[in-house]
Amino acid sequence: MIRKGHMIVLLVAALWSLVGSVVLAAESAPDVTPVSIVKEDFRGWANTYRLSNGIVEARVATDIGPRIIDFRRVGGENVLYLRESEIGKAGEKEWVFRGGWRLWVAPETKETTYALDNETCTAEVVDQRMVRVTAPPQPAAGIRKQVEVSLAPGEPRLRIQARIKNIGDRPVTYAAWSLPVLRPGGRAFVPLDKGSLTAFDAIRRLILWSYAEFGDPRYRFGDRLVVIDSAKIKPARQGQAGRRDDESKIGVDSAAGWAAYQHGNTLFFKRFPYDPQGEYIDGGATVEVYSSAEFLELENLGPLTTIEPGQELVLPEHWWLFAGVVVPEAEPAALRVLERYAEQTDPSR
Repeated sequence: MIRKGHMIVLLVAALWSLVGSVVLAAESAPDVTPVSIVKEDFRGWANTYRLSNGIVEARVATDIGPRIIDFRRVGGENVLYLRESEIGKAGEKEWVFRGGWRLWVAPETKETTYALDNETCTAEVVDQRMVRVTAPPQPAAGIRKQVEVSLAPGEPRLRIQARIKNIGDRPVTYAAWSLPVLRPGGRAFVPLDKGSLTAFDAIRRLILWSYAEFGDPRYRFGDRLVVIDSAKIKPARQGQAGRRDDESKIGVDSAAGWAAYQHGNTLFFKRFPYDPQGEYIDGGATVEVYSSAEFLELENLGPLTTIEPGQELVLPEHWWLFAGVVVPEAEPAALRVLERYAEQTDPSR
């Protein structure tokens, strides 16, 4: 049986995978650099694939994962965060954080979500634009993960197509969960929906985990925007065990299909589909933000879906990196800037 909304998820994913290029005027150039894919050793991960189109570049590690471990403007800094002590390692007997981008499944449980991703994946280069990475099976979860990462010429955009296949003999029910881990010190922006003021059922949800506090200075809860300022997070007390004072997590039920993070003058802007008929976990959250003094995770989830044996769940998303961006402090001005990028990156255009 396919849970309600599953067919819509597949159709939305198919439409996203067929979207043509959106070239922003600010990024266009007379001579477009072709996409290159090079296999290299990245800080001890010998089988890493670097994709570049002359504007942005990304690195995908295949000794672990699948993991995207680097995404930057050419000549710029990695917007993703990697934990220094865990770089270049593999084969551990326990789940390792590492950082970068990872693909999880929700609901969050020890047995399924934290299944080990420390072994070598298989990889192939497709049409010199895409790297397809397939992870080893995860028997406890009954799934196998596959990620397709690609660039197009002339755009500061990375395309990610995540696939979760049921390799077992019974249906499994999961939501696909995308977790880019970002460098600390920037500001995350999450849109809040606003419906008709006269509609009795026009509600919107702000979800707080038990260790989140309303008075935390990292948060600014506006009327149309939630801002999480990583620079305002105080480090935890030295030696503190368990859930630390610097940790916090919130979620929203936004249908806008975007979230953003500004670090310096670089804007990381991510787009993902929303299913209005879908069942979203964690109180209806479509976007979740975990933050600490060490890093910030700008997460998005797909709807809860029953996957029949042999079938797969697909979650597409697009990442953009824009240079020279200033997002104002005041909410109305910040919204004008962010909504301009939302319009320019709209996959339906």
